[in-house]
Amino acid sequence: MRTTSVLATAALVGTAVLVATPASAAPLVCGSTVTVSTSLTTDLTCTGPAPALTLGAGVTLNLKGHTVSGPGTGVGILVPQDGDVVIRNGTLTGWSAGVDTGGPVDEPRTGTVAVDRLTVTDSGTGVDASGELPFSGGKATTVTRSRFERVGTGIDASWFADVWVSASTFSDATVGLRVDTSFADVSGSTFRRNGTAIAATEGAVDVHGSSFVDNTAGVRLFFMGAATVDASTFRGNDVAVDAGGFVPQLVLTGNTFTTNTEAVELGDVDGTISSNVFRRNGSGVHGQSTATTSLVVQGNVLHRNGDAIVFDAADANTSLGGNTATRNSGWGIYAPGVTDLGGNAASGNGNSPQCVGVSCS
Repeated sequence: MRTTSVLATAALVGTAVLVATPASAAPLVCGSTVTVSTSLTTDLTCTGPAPALTLGAGVTLNLKGHTVSGPGTGVGILVPQDGDVVIRNGTLTGWSAGVDTGGPVDEPRTGTVAVDRLTVTDSGTGVDASGELPFSGGKATTVTRSRFERVGTGIDASWFADVWVSASTFSDATVGLRVDTSFADVSGSTFRRNGTAIAATEGAVDVHGSSFVDNTAGVRLFFMGAATVDASTFRGNDVAVDAGGFVPQLVLTGNTFTTNTEAVELGDVDGTISSNVFRRNGSGVHGQSTATTSLVVQGNVLHRNGDAIVFDAADANTSLGGNTATRNSGWGIYAPGVTDLGGNAASGNGNSPQCVGVSCS
């Protein structure tokens, strides 16, 4: 009995030792291929043409606050063509693309990329979420609590990409977020001192509760670009919302525009501009052309701007109602040819009459 007890005890001790000392993965170095979820243990400074780190499907990479630096070219972290990956908590600097996708250029990408608490600086593109060729499609990409500073493009969403951005900051970029033939949703994010904060061409972007400060352009829509923007603030931009081309859908609801040189610039635009506040802008709502189907400008408050609402050319497809223009230095409402929905009010504006094209109280 005593011998049996000793042997059993020895077996248990041996088992405990095996459990307590699992094999550990080798530290990551420049050029590593990561096939299991792991954490970076030190900063990396990489000089070769190969990606600094290549991830396999299903991998979570925690940078643990470390920085992966590049030579100004190449890819910082290459994600797989197919499968899900997570990248979090660190900095990438000095890359052509901080995060990019591998695989043949003429094949679709599947799976997801989740980026959280990542900072990308001094690089060409922060996160490239694009497909490589028309109709090839990109990986669905989510970016949260991240920063993009001094980059050419913060996030590139082209060729049928789907991108969700929240609680992130874009500063001193040529373009913060580029949407081309794709869809992006942005919430709770800040765009500061960029050339163009968000650019959309033949794609759509939804923006919620975000701020645009001191950009050359806040939201800029090129041919067939569409945008829905609500509960956001635009301050000190050269042009806050530029929809000067052919835009199939622009919806601006519940936003605040202050001290922009031009708040909203419109071309051939359909959509709704409602319940926004415009204060101390060079111009509030300015239209160069006419709506293709229907543009409704309704329930906005415009105070102490240069011009409040001006349509240089418009027709009955553009409708105005319930807008209030007070103490603007130029026109209150100048919109000959539009449909008057009633309820407009204008007083104390610099130009006379207070309203042209609609009746005002």
